[in-house]
Amino acid sequence: MKKLILLVSALVFAISLVGCNSKQASDKEKITVWTQAAADHPEGKMFADRVKSYNEAHPDGPKVEIQNITRAGAGSGYIDKLNAAITANEMPDIFTLDGPDIGAYVDSGLLGELDEYMSEGFKDGFTQAIIDQGTVDGKFYGMGYSDSGVAIMYNEDMINALPEDVKALVPSLDQDWTWDQFIELSRKVDEFAKTSDDPAFANYEVPVSLLLTDITAGAYELGTYYFTPLLWGNDANIVAEDGVTVDGVLNSDKSVEALTKYAQLFAEPVLASATESEKTFHTGKSALSVSGFWYVNELINNYPDLKFKTVRYPKMSEDFDGLYTPSGSWAFVRNGQEEDEERIKQIVEVMEWLNNDEASKEYFAKNGSIPTRINSVDAIDTNTDNPYHNDAWTVLKYQAENTNKSRPVSPGYPYLSETFAKDVILKIAQNKTTDEATIKQYLDDAVKKIEIEFEKYKK
Repeated sequence: MKKLILLVSALVFAISLVGCNSKQASDKEKITVWTQAAADHPEGKMFADRVKSYNEAHPDGPKVEIQNITRAGAGSGYIDKLNAAITANEMPDIFTLDGPDIGAYVDSGLLGELDEYMSEGFKDGFTQAIIDQGTVDGKFYGMGYSDSGVAIMYNEDMINALPEDVKALVPSLDQDWTWDQFIELSRKVDEFAKTSDDPAFANYEVPVSLLLTDITAGAYELGTYYFTPLLWGNDANIVAEDGVTVDGVLNSDKSVEALTKYAQLFAEPVLASATESEKTFHTGKSALSVSGFWYVNELINNYPDLKFKTVRYPKMSEDFDGLYTPSGSWAFVRNGQEEDEERIKQIVEVMEWLNNDEASKEYFAKNGSIPTRINSVDAIDTNTDNPYHNDAWTVLKYQAENTNKSRPVSPGYPYLSETFAKDVILKIAQNKTTDEATIKQYLDDAVKKIEIEFEKYKK
């Protein structure tokens, strides 16, 4: 909530400042870049290396200076400083934003479009999900430097202990499967766990880890990021294409149908909990987990005894053939208050250097950032000495190339995300709601709140 209040407050101030004389562009001898990465983090180091290589390759151009500003928790440190710069009309030339926030900054006139300044064909080098994430009203504003992904992970020791007919329910890493099949497997695991004394289940608490505790802690976006794909895979969404209409969309029959299937996890005996233990999957307390891509390095580096396998994010319907898997991450954008055409070209040239094929490969090698460039996805190494790493990245690579979908573009995305996660996804879990009528009521109530908030965006 603090982040949202600060963002909104800063944008209100910024709107009043747009059109004023810019003083940040007075120094033509340098181009400033701000990122949310800590300077001593691999992500911060990779940006610093990239800027250094640009300066070395362009000794006669403006010097590029980078500030890596620690994001601090939910983003307060970096966002605080960025908002202060916006208020003081001292925005950097280039800075990073989380993908879903691009729409709000564009709506406030703070970002500059990129299309007419980019090299021919450069935009087409990004994956479609990254192009969609950075596009508002048909114009491209954000170059995503990293994609993301979510898959299902399972505890190999637990699955190996199951009867053969239950093990047969687990798909291979190159197979699609459905949400209904995921629920069926989870229920069979729970039935076995409650009657087994197999040591793999010694710490067992629940079949599936969903990380809903992050929503309770205020990380609302994780809930929206993890579970909006249930709607996408059922030809539904949380907001219309215009980014501001939710009535008839978020509370559509298709949305109710998808969320009623999600709610099967909370029918007695429950298969997932809104109050699961910390690191449930990591510590052998659940057999399955809806897992972000960051789990791969976390499990390998910090939980070396855990044998985990990875399979694709389940589809809502077997026949669905559209894009549906979670994706998107932070992106580079440019200061929209810069009016000097020649300087804008120089700024966009630097942005291309920070986001070209070579950079995308470097970012994966140095920080495990999923490449955003079509020609760089092959940099994902699926032939290492670690089979768990190889399986996970095989799945995530497939999804990045074939099924990843960007989150909706909306000027009110932070409020939309918070309301959907807290008032629908989390509420279903906390109340163990499974009937369509109550789920429809949750959605209708959420729509009423969002419609009031979104009135200010409707023109």
